[in-house]
This record gives sequence, C-alpha cells and structure tokens, in this order.
Amino acid sequence: MSFEAILFIAVLVIASKLGGELLHRIGQPTILGNVIAGIIVGPAVLAIVHPIEAIELFVSIGVFFLFFLIGLEEIDVAGLFKVMKGKIFAGAAVAFLIPFSIAGLFGLAIDLDFIQSFAIGSVIAASSLGVTAKILSDLGKLKSTLGLEIFTVTAIVEFIAIIFVSVFIQIDTSSESPEISEMLWLFAKMIIFFGVAALASVYGLPQFFRLIKNYLRVKEAYFAIVIGMILLVAYLAEISGIHGAIGALLLGIAVSRMTRDEYLEISKNISTIGYGIFIPIFFAGIGLHFSLAFLELEWWIIAVFIVIMTGVRFLSSYLAVRIAKMRPATTVAYGVMAKGAVDLALMLSLLQANIMDNKLFSLLVLGTLITMIISSVELQRKLKKIIHVKVGTTELGLVPIFFRRVVSDTPAIAVITTEYSKIAPDISISEFSKNNNLKKPFLVFDKDDNLLGIVSKKEIDKSNKKTHGTTTIADVMYRKFHTVLHDDYLFTVIQKMNSHPFDIIPVVDPKNTSKIIGIVTADGIMNLLTETKN
Repeated sequence: MSFEAILFIAVLVIASKLGGELLHRIGQPTILGNVIAGIIVGPAVLAIVHPIEAIELFVSIGVFFLFFLIGLEEIDVAGLFKVMKGKIFAGAAVAFLIPFSIAGLFGLAIDLDFIQSFAIGSVIAASSLGVTAKILSDLGKLKSTLGLEIFTVTAIVEFIAIIFVSVFIQIDTSSESPEISEMLWLFAKMIIFFGVAALASVYGLPQFFRLIKNYLRVKEAYFAIVIGMILLVAYLAEISGIHGAIGALLLGIAVSRMTRDEYLEISKNISTIGYGIFIPIFFAGIGLHFSLAFLELEWWIIAVFIVIMTGVRFLSSYLAVRIAKMRPATTVAYGVMAKGAVDLALMLSLLQANIMDNKLFSLLVLGTLITMIISSVELQRKLKKIIHVKVGTTELGLVPIFFRRVVSDTPAIAVITTEYSKIAPDISISEFSKNNNLKKPFLVFDKDDNLLGIVSKKEIDKSNKKTHGTTTIADVMYRKFHTVLHDDYLFTVIQKMNSHPFDIIPVVDPKNTSKIIGIVTADGIMNLLTETKN
C-alpha cells in the first residue's frame, strides 16, 4: 500500500479547500483557489505533492463527477433547443467560432498540426457556466431576464466546446492520419450514443433509479448505485469511442428529468461527495501539472495566446451579444467570456491525450486563470450597478441614474410611431385569424375612427374555437386599456404600459381622446434607452 499516495491526497484535499475558502472570502471563484493551491503544493512551487498514478485516478473520477453535475444542474436541453433557431444561438455560435478560428489558425502558424491547433482552439473558445452562475446567484440575478440570457448563451458555447474537444480527441487517438470514413463513423457513433442516451433519459434511467430506491432499504446503497452508474456510463462512453466526460454529462442530463424531490435528493448527495472530495482534487490536480516551462516559449507566442484568451474572447462575446440583441451588451459579454471548470477539464483531457505538451498546457491554464479573474471581477462590478427595468414584457439592465434621467426628460413623442395594425369590431375571429398575423396587438376602431379597444392573440386564444365563425372582435377585445398624451414623459408611459397586458400603448389627440395619433411600443422605448446609452 502506498502511504505516499494517501499523504498526497490528504494534502490536496486540505490545500484545495483552504485555497477555495480564501479566494471566496475576497470575492473570487473557489475554482481559482483550488487550482492555485495545486500549483503551490505541486512541483512548480513547494513540490510537496507530485502527479502520481493514484492522484491521476482521483483526478479522472473528479472529471466524471464534474460533468455529471454540469449535466444535472447547468445544461437545460429543452431551453437550448428552444433557442437553437433564434438570434441567441447565432450569437453563441459567433462567440465560439471567432476565437476557435483565430486560435486554430495561430496554432497552424506556429507549426502545430491541424488536430492540435483546433483542439486547443476549441478549449480557448469554450465558456464555463460555473463561475458565471455563482456570481448571478450571489447577486440574486440568476432568474432575471439578464441572468437567463447570459446563462443560455454560455451553456450553448460550453456544450459546443465539449463536443468539439471530444471529437478532436477521438480523431487523434483513432489513427495517425484519420480518413473521411473514420471521421464519419466517429460522428455516427456520437449520434448513436446521444440517441441511446436520449431514449434512456426518457424511458430508462429515471424509472431505474426510482425502482432501486423503492426496493433498497439501505439509503446509502441507493447513492452508491448512482455513483457506480456515473462511472459505468463514463466507461461505456470511452469504449464506444466517446470521451467519458460526455457519458457522465448525458447521465446528468437524464437524471435532471426526474421529479423535483428525486432530483434534489440526488443533486444534494452527489454534490456533497463530488465537491467535497473529488472535484477539488481534480482542480488541484490541474495545478500539479502546471509549470513555468511555458516561459521557454517565444515571448510573442505567449503574448498572442493571452491576447486571444482575453481580448479576442471579449470582443467575440461582445459581438455575439450584439447579434443576439441582449442588453446591456458589455455586462452580458463579460458573463459569456467567463472561463472555469469546463475549460480546465478539457485542457487536462488534451494533455492526457498528448494533443498538447506541458508548455502549452501551463500557458493555457495561466490564460484561463487571468480570464477567470477579469470576467468575474468585471461581471460583479457591472451587475452591482444595474437595475432591471421592465417595459411591457421586456426587461433591460440599466444604471439607475441613467434610466431616471432618460425617462424623466424624454416625452412620448420621441418614440411615437404612426404605423400600427387596425381592425373593425364586427369582423369574425375566424376571418381575422385567417387574414392577419397575430404576433402584434391590433387596435380596434369603429366607422368614425374612434378607438374602441385592443385585441391580441391572447384574447383570441381565450375564446371558444368552435364559435370563431360567429364570435366577433368586439366580443373578445380588451376594453380597459390605457392611453397617453404626446407630451407625457416616458416615466408615465412605462408605468401605464406595465399596468395593462400589451407591449403597446396608444397616444391620443389631446383635443379628442378617442382619436389616435400613433402608438408607443416597448421595443421603441428599449431602443431609445439603448441608443442613448451607447
């Protein structure tokens, strides 16, 4: 029995937890403390602990626990598919592809091969939810519109990076010069594995876990089987040609579909053992592999990699946020560029697969730590200055002083539009639905062009479908709506808009309040606030 291994594990557990506690007290991610602790007790500084085989086993188990908990607690597949066709997915793709391409091309320029270059590019382009989610949660903004947008984009980028790195590792280990047929077979195996995992998540695993929980009398046996399943699925993924972390991730996603009580029970217990022992050892283990060997690289290579991991990633994140039309752009960009657990796990996987050497590994770890500090500090600083402004059903994060100044000084006439949809009250619902796009509300006017009400898809959906042929717009329209005058300030407009169920509000003629001169929309107000801010 190796008592040296026991000593090393004891030192790593204690050092990583103390390091995490210290960094947490100064407002930094605990992951940062775990890694720094590993660097200090490892060969790079004190040389108390060395990366021996027993430590590597704990590190590998830590990776599987980490990705299981990411799938369980962070990846919302339904939410991802919901935005796949929208601007958020387009923005996430840009956030990944720009640093991925630049880092990959730079790798080729310094004589790395294709797999090395773009595998490293995948890791550099990756985002990580852990740090961002913790900051949003601590500030009570995780469930706000801003928090959910940051969370969704980061999750998509994170998921893309995991898949890309897994593919590059498998291509690299399959043969020295993989053919097109091998690459296609790899993708086919991944699709098959994902398909089987999807079926298991719906029809198999939740029922299996529920069954063993009902029949096993010893509570600890249930969680032992859950832990065993994490390791077993990771093993099956590996022999299927998929990285074991992907298997653990998919198992976590499957378990997340269980009932709330069952989910919380598993999450609580696995988090205790995962974050209590294995995951801190994993992060400290990364520190063990860190060395100052990266200083042997040319200074300009070091500088370019650091610039890509910080500057390019921020600019690509900012561009992605602008494409996705999320606000405030700078704040969201700092959230999207965040690095953390996933990046470090993927880097270690590339090191263990011999896709990159210790020099590049240490340099990328350093760049990750720098990016982690920048993104976490700036995200916290900016979020603390922001209030969430609600206009209709839209939310926007703004600095309080700026918001008060704009809404107190700007009249409705500044954002009025004379383009709006109108309809007569005697039109049947079936005719109305057939001939019109119901995405936006309609103003209902009588023959004398007096405003009678407002109707939208919501009112239509509430009516009985069987009577749509005889039910008219007048029967379902909303009559208790608010109006504003052209010289009312936006503060008043927003208050009134938020107190009725539409994202528009009519602007009436001050001489005849039944006559409409235009409307103000939530989008119009939001665009003004954004343009003024920029």
